[in-house]
Amino acid sequence: MLDTITIPDHYALVSPQDFSDRMHDYWTKPRSDGGLEQCSSTALRTLWKIMGDNFQISIQETAKGVQSPWRILQPPTGTGKTQGTCVYSAMQAALNATEASLKPVGILIVTRLMEDADTIRDTINKITGRKVAIVHHSGNRATPEDLHQSDIVIVTHQAFLNAKRSLKEQLRTPWERLVSWRGGLRLLTIIDEALANVVDESNATAENLAFVIGHIPFAVRAALPEQVATLEQMHRVLLDYVDMDGFDSAMSMLWEEGSAPACVDFEPLRAAMKLLPYDRLVYGRANPKDRARLAARIDETLDAVQACLDQFAYYSKAGEYHSINSATLAVPLNTPGPVVLDATARANFLWDLFEERHVRPAVPSHARDYTNVTLHLARGTGLGKHNMIARIKERWPRVCRAIETQLGPERSVFMCLHKDIEEITKKYGANFKQFAVGHWGAIDGRNTWQDFDVAVILGLPYRPQTWATNMFCALQGAQDDKWLRSSEWKQYTNVRKEMEQRQMAVSVIQAINRICCRHVIDAEGNCPPADIFIVLPQDTTGEAILEAIRADMPGLNVVPWEFDLDPPRARSPRIGSSHAKLLGYMETQPSGALSLSDIQHDLGIGNAGLKKLRETLNNKDHETTKALSAQGVQYVAGVGRGSKSYLMKA
Repeated sequence: MLDTITIPDHYALVSPQDFSDRMHDYWTKPRSDGGLEQCSSTALRTLWKIMGDNFQISIQETAKGVQSPWRILQPPTGTGKTQGTCVYSAMQAALNATEASLKPVGILIVTRLMEDADTIRDTINKITGRKVAIVHHSGNRATPEDLHQSDIVIVTHQAFLNAKRSLKEQLRTPWERLVSWRGGLRLLTIIDEALANVVDESNATAENLAFVIGHIPFAVRAALPEQVATLEQMHRVLLDYVDMDGFDSAMSMLWEEGSAPACVDFEPLRAAMKLLPYDRLVYGRANPKDRARLAARIDETLDAVQACLDQFAYYSKAGEYHSINSATLAVPLNTPGPVVLDATARANFLWDLFEERHVRPAVPSHARDYTNVTLHLARGTGLGKHNMIARIKERWPRVCRAIETQLGPERSVFMCLHKDIEEITKKYGANFKQFAVGHWGAIDGRNTWQDFDVAVILGLPYRPQTWATNMFCALQGAQDDKWLRSSEWKQYTNVRKEMEQRQMAVSVIQAINRICCRHVIDAEGNCPPADIFIVLPQDTTGEAILEAIRADMPGLNVVPWEFDLDPPRARSPRIGSSHAKLLGYMETQPSGALSLSDIQHDLGIGNAGLKKLRETLNNKDHETTKALSAQGVQYVAGVGRGSKSYLMKA
């Protein structure tokens, strides 16, 4: 029988040591016997014990009516955090059934994808030997009765956040159905990987506001004058910034929460605008897709305006776009007994912003070893979405040739890139045993490519400039104009830059660990041999990403990758410069030798200019020397006092 600990109200808890032992057995048992057939170690058993300890502490605190801090654990990838969640949940369900004298403990599990939720449910039920776990997401909605009766409920990150958003709309039922069951309040919430989309961002551009205002019918204006007047006022606020002379700040606070210029309910206007035939109004033809697209654009704009009025708001300029922005935290801070299993917690700045609302218990640092992994590092520019889209047709063949030459055809290659360039890769393909692509925002936590032995990271997921501001203000409250200009916080002189770099590092580490390096093959925590190819910028962002990768993957081998994403660009000398004149002059000369003194005379170059020209011609890597070489012209330097130097044209 499992050990139990009695706490106030007599809840039954799984012993952390029993959990570690059970996890060890499940981890090492042959697959034919229902196990995972993996190698265990002292470090792994210690890590599992720490997981069990933190699960138990969170349950105890919640059972006592204490809001437990968010417990952020960083089990490295491949150490069984998801499988451990399944084993612990199965043990808790079994204990609930066998210890009738003690109160049962219900668990809520939050995972990224619907397929992950289904797999976790099936694993728990298989370990338990009966149905104790159910899923509740858009692909398989559970009944209220199942939610009430089931020991374990598994939801996606999106379903979890949507339930919290229902509280804002005064709809408590969706949230209460997740966190309550026949045993009372569910006492433990296990969140597998860091939550995505933790902040609800609202943005309305001057262009979109003008579009909405221009399509409000007269009848709607007459019926809802207050809403229309407020909308027009917000548009004027943005236009004032557009027209402001000498205003060079990219951001400026408009108002803090509770200080908006109006308190208006836009729901009647949203309802009225949804009924309009936008396809006919805008394009003069019937097209359901156009109607739906334009209706969504208008409704999203009105929703953003409502959020800005209800919360704080700030002005932002990005390129030619002027917008009003706001944000609010989508994560329910009062989640019962939250424990987050985040493999990238070290790099994730979200938890820094939680401050006293979270704790980070230490986990063994030597549970994994990546000595068998080689990271091939190249440097480049133009790695953002827009540059990658613009240049992918020229870049893609270069990437394919470089990888194919380096690896050969017998490797399985996973490539992570921007969504908008996936079609190019599918069109041209690549010559490997297996080749697959995934895009930023849709790969975190996925096991689809776990047997691939090569990962290629092509391009980086840069965030819009408002992302860090929204994230910070949602967790720390609205900031003033001074902060919007400098963004100082604690030891950071530019916290927004720090957030952007670390979030990019999180995404890159997630992408790298989609392949076989996530697997443990021995007691030292090693993985199968794997190769990672990545192009990083030669700046502080590139160095920050590399440092984060090294920190999360101890033992990783980093080697130079002699690869240029773009071909070298020949820089032509400035029009009218002596170098440009020289190139034009030599192009018209016949074959043979021409002394520098003759060239100096013919081109009217002074003595100082001649000295600089000699220095240039002695530099074989200079663009002018390369351009002369392309004309068949070589520089021959004079040797000894009084000897002449000349250019020899073939």
